[in-house]
Amino acid sequence: MRISQIEIYNFRSIKELVVTPGNLCALVGPNSTGKTNVLRAIDLVLGEGWTTKAKVARELFNDTSKPIVIDITFSSPITFTNKRGFNVSISSVKMEMTLEPELSVKTSINGDDTKPFYDNDQFKKLCHFILIPSERQLGSELRVSQWTMLGKLMKLVYENYITKYEGDEKNLKEAFADKIKPAKDFLEDDFTTDEVTYKKFVDTFKKYCKENSAGLANEFDPVLDIYNLNWFYKTLQIHVKEKFPDKHFDSDEVGAGMQNLLLISIFQTYSELMGGKVIFGIEEPEIYLYPQAQRALYKNFIKLSENTQIFYTTHNPNFVDAVRPEDLILLRKDEEQGTFALDKDTAFSTENAEKHKYRIYTHFNPERNEIFFARKVLFVEGDSDKILFSTLCEKKWGINIDERGISIISCGGKGGVSYFVGVCKLIGFSDYFAVWDKDRDLDKPEKLNEAKRGGKGLELDPNLEGFLNLPQGDDIDKVKNAHEWASDSTKTIPAEFESIKNFLEHDENVGTAVTDETAEVEINPDDIPF
Repeated sequence: MRISQIEIYNFRSIKELVVTPGNLCALVGPNSTGKTNVLRAIDLVLGEGWTTKAKVARELFNDTSKPIVIDITFSSPITFTNKRGFNVSISSVKMEMTLEPELSVKTSINGDDTKPFYDNDQFKKLCHFILIPSERQLGSELRVSQWTMLGKLMKLVYENYITKYEGDEKNLKEAFADKIKPAKDFLEDDFTTDEVTYKKFVDTFKKYCKENSAGLANEFDPVLDIYNLNWFYKTLQIHVKEKFPDKHFDSDEVGAGMQNLLLISIFQTYSELMGGKVIFGIEEPEIYLYPQAQRALYKNFIKLSENTQIFYTTHNPNFVDAVRPEDLILLRKDEEQGTFALDKDTAFSTENAEKHKYRIYTHFNPERNEIFFARKVLFVEGDSDKILFSTLCEKKWGINIDERGISIISCGGKGGVSYFVGVCKLIGFSDYFAVWDKDRDLDKPEKLNEAKRGGKGLELDPNLEGFLNLPQGDDIDKVKNAHEWASDSTKTIPAEFESIKNFLEHDENVGTAVTDETAEVEINPDDIPF
């Protein structure tokens, strides 16, 4: 069970957006482009609390005079028998909200607005969405309440034990009171292969804790305590045992990174044990995690997505992979269109990605993955070019590249610059500028020539050192000389650099789709390794 298409109209920053997600869907882009709004829209329709008028607020509307419409289509129909004994098959769920002339919320199924959807209880047992916000409330999430993932799991475990005990809840509690030890043995028994048991929960949870903690200075082992067997599904406590046996901590006493790992491990456990009946949305899974843990978690996401659909927002290059472009939804925002998705269907086809996988690996890395998150990108050949323009921005141009969402990316040579210019053109990202040397020929210089003609490129003749009359040397000398030149107040900045400064300073094209100039350029997909 997964979502195959999402249509969102007039919701927050989104005027009109249609996306077709895969099982693993990374929503990427600069800050404030509307990534979270996509998750909130799904949550509004499929989340734990069914949409009611109480959830409707004025700030949800992009235009209060128009309705909010969120239409979610599933890859295959979800079927069940409703309370009246009728078979129901649901291929899509549509929600519509209005503020004018009066407040109204209507949810319908299968595109038929005349059929309100009331059988949501049965439906949500087979399909529901859980959103984990960026503001992690671990103390709340680790409580065994009916609203938390942990609480849902433990409640399901308990209900299954009541059924297996062949009695009612009262009899079960009395049996526990008389036979504490047998009760513990009963809890620790994996009596079925089809249902969620306490043993399955413990084993699965500890498995993910171990995997997610790979690379930690101190290994940690979760300890699950039940202080009241009569109410075990409500009294579960999670402690953390460090590498040394005498070190035990309450889960809310460990560091933020450890707490996030515990919460993510619960999410993974829930996902596996529910067997695909849940769709997850996670904001910034990378928060508080060190790089090794980020990479380990991303690999677990890939594995889990085989059976569970996962949506997530991220600003971290470790959570995107150019070899899996089908997972990416590239979002941008401008005043005219609101939040929109860049077109990557041509650029990132699975067929081409597989065909050129090696070259993709050689071109992309966490630094160059910033292309998916930046508002503007300046492509340069190497480290000396990068340090030169970074220093000019800081010391002479007064441009704070981090505040403005600018990435200066070292592409590993002229061929790399050409490569990423082609990528930008193919995905419809126009806010780039390229700088390269004339010191050697390129097999296919067309993309660089087109960038130069379109005012998006500057060729340095013969190279950076020759252009600025810098002394020659090895790579370290080149970086040192470039930094010193850019820091020297007596040096006159070449007039040719004015085009770079203007590009970095002005925002009129930030976040826009392909311009007329770039739209006219025909790119052969075979020329770009996607």
